[in-house]
Amino acid sequence: MSFRAGLSHSYVFSDWLSNTSTIFGSGANTNSSSAGGWTDKDPTNYGLRTSFDFNFNLGDNLRLTGTAGAELQEQRAAIIGFRMVENPADPAGYNVIGNIRSNQYARSGTSTLFTEWELYLPADFTVTAGLGLSNMAIDLEDRLYDPESDRARNVSADYTDLYSPHVAINKIFNDNISVYASYSKAYNAPVSGNIVLSTSGQLNTGLVPEVGNQFEVGSKGNLFANKLHYQLAVFNAIFKNKFTSVAVPLDQNTTAYTYIANGGKQNHKGVELLAKYTAYESAAGFFSTVSPFANVTYSHFRYEDYQYESLDDDGNSILVDYSGNDVAGVAPWVVNAGVDFTTNPGLYGNVNYSFRDAMPFTSDGVNRTHAYQLLNAKLGYRTSFDRFDLDVFAGADNLTGTQYYYMVFLNQLPDAYLPAPYEVQYYAGASLKYNF
Repeated sequence: MSFRAGLSHSYVFSDWLSNTSTIFGSGANTNSSSAGGWTDKDPTNYGLRTSFDFNFNLGDNLRLTGTAGAELQEQRAAIIGFRMVENPADPAGYNVIGNIRSNQYARSGTSTLFTEWELYLPADFTVTAGLGLSNMAIDLEDRLYDPESDRARNVSADYTDLYSPHVAINKIFNDNISVYASYSKAYNAPVSGNIVLSTSGQLNTGLVPEVGNQFEVGSKGNLFANKLHYQLAVFNAIFKNKFTSVAVPLDQNTTAYTYIANGGKQNHKGVELLAKYTAYESAAGFFSTVSPFANVTYSHFRYEDYQYESLDDDGNSILVDYSGNDVAGVAPWVVNAGVDFTTNPGLYGNVNYSFRDAMPFTSDGVNRTHAYQLLNAKLGYRTSFDRFDLDVFAGADNLTGTQYYYMVFLNQLPDAYLPAPYEVQYYAGASLKYNF
């Protein structure tokens, strides 16, 4: 169960200055289970955001626009962890919730100052520059505190002066093609869920924020009398102090729980391409449009200087080094291609082909998925009469009967896959809309 609510107000002071302010809040009642435990969490969030928008006309072909503002947010949450125990009524079945192993109260708050400006220059050049300053504080109270234990009753963590600059330059050619280059820096600070180990009752201290720097160049536009639309991006992102998951095993097949640690660097290089071509257009023929499309992503993601310490089953410290390995959970090649068509009588449809390359799903590269290909198709009919709009459609997914997965679990072997349907899945539907 959850809720979200907010209230906004906008005011225009002049033709060059306006403001929008929002107060908001949300809450949820959640629970999650794993092989090692069960966690109940009741987070409540509240905060405010205000931004001022500026628009200055500096002369012929010269204009400056910008925004500046602040955002404050706080979360309070009660987090209770339970052991999972054998069900006495069904010993061979699933475990049930047992005794409490942790009871934490977490308070976290963030504050952000931000500004971004765009300078429109002659010859269709645009320069964008922005800066954000973030601060974050986390306070944790152990409500199962034992004065005879070595655990701290209260833990606080502050992450301050996190500066995030961004700059980009864009050039438009002939109103059809644009090219750009950009640089950005961002942080990802730990949240209370990274610090509270609800399954074990311990506190995971010593985490530092991730930091990422990304360079990107690209182009987008329309060619051949606007029949071909494309988007192309080439990027290189380097992340330091990257968060990684460390598993504490229950036995050789399952995992009691995991916790987050800073591992090292990841170097992400990639290319993304989207293209859609209007191969046929007609206002009188049977087909009104026929548009093939494709999007291709190539990812060359590697661990660099990626080391962290963990404990073996005997409690001894061991150094784990994944440097040079492929990043887990990232397929090198992902391809989607197909064709959309519409007809003047109202029929429409598409055929879509998908390919996902094999990928490692553990950081050591030992465990890998298989590549798979999918073929989907859909056919429908749209029409309007009187004040009604009618849409009737039917389709089929996985026409080739391929065995593939919805999700992959990094720390649950050998049953690591959540399998998707391996037979053809048919569906159909209809909608009728009345226009007042």
